[in-house]
Amino acid sequence: MFIDRFSSGHHIEALVLAACLVGWAACGSPESQGLRPGGPPGLLPDLIETIDPSSDPKPTDLNVTLLSAKLGPALDMEYSSITKPTKNMLTSYFPFRRNRKGRLVPVGTMPKHVREVELGYVRLGDGTKVKTRVPSRLRKKLRQLLWALTACPVGHRWRDLGSRFWPRWLKEGYCPATSCSIPAGMKCRPSATEHKYLLRWHCRKTACTWIKVQYPVVTDCVCACGSSGYS
Repeated sequence: MFIDRFSSGHHIEALVLAACLVGWAACGSPESQGLRPGGPPGLLPDLIETIDPSSDPKPTDLNVTLLSAKLGPALDMEYSSITKPTKNMLTSYFPFRRNRKGRLVPVGTMPKHVREVELGYVRLGDGTKVKTRVPSRLRKKLRQLLWALTACPVGHRWRDLGSRFWPRWLKEGYCPATSCSIPAGMKCRPSATEHKYLLRWHCRKTACTWIKVQYPVVTDCVCACGSSGYS
């Protein structure tokens, strides 16, 4: 059985169906998506510090040359700053750009779960497949539209970690707190992280020193099933 032509209404129905398929493909357990318990998507909770000023590093402990040497090649100035950044909020990456005509064109590789959405047939409740005649050009446009509607760009912002970290400012990644599915319900969740090395001022009784620590930074987000206990 074939559907020879799609009316505008059928186009919308096909789009909604395909979007739902994208959502189902992206769903999985929270752990499989790289999620962790608690907190907003991608941002770590604030660290509770002691307020004892004697536990703070002194100016003589903040020698930039010595601290840079201690971190060595692990010092990533793209994601960290020794001085306070002039702009707190940074732009997020979106996998589309506008061409000269103002239209959105994709940048990069289409996600696998969007690329594999089947638009050649519709499966009915009884398992029967109803074939469709959707031109390849329209299939391409539908997939690009689904990609744009379900995209989860990574946002960045500078975070002041306090005087007991060096560098003090770190560029954190986070996922937008918006729905990314049709119908609404799924959310953008962290799917990949990188660990950046920092120095942490560590005190044991009266002896203090800088130690090297790792700090997770979100580098990719995915549209996934919501969960109240994970981010």
